[in-house]
Amino acid sequence: MALIVTFLGLFAVVAFAPDTPAARFLHRALIALPARALAHISRGHLSIAVALVAGLASVFWLIDEELALVMTMMAPEALAYLAMFEIGTLVDAIVTTMLVATSVRFPRIAAILSRLRPRARTSRARRPQRPLSSNNDDGASHFAIAA
Repeated sequence: MALIVTFLGLFAVVAFAPDTPAARFLHRALIALPARALAHISRGHLSIAVALVAGLASVFWLIDEELALVMTMMAPEALAYLAMFEIGTLVDAIVTTMLVATSVRFPRIAAILSRLRPRARTSRARRPQRPLSSNNDDGASHFAIAA
């Protein structure tokens, strides 16, 4: 009941004070975004939903009250099971699977990458250069200078 009163209060803020920043935010969150999402629903989506509801209704009718009784008794345990199975375990399982799959294929991937990598150039043999002659102790002369 409190949730219904809260939503009615939020919609009252949007209806009676539309120019306030809070009302603009609430309009965007409670009216514009759901309207945009509902605009993407096609006839195919509606026909699938009707078929699912009709199928479930026929199963309930065939099995009578027992299925509804079993489903209502099972609901708390199912919700507790879903709450206990945390997303971290699922992420760990996915990462472990990816690592195992990668480790199996790693030698093949390494071979492909080594073929794609450019090869290093081989060094050329160079003949040793003679030191330049110089007549003084200033170092090597690069240009011949006549006096």
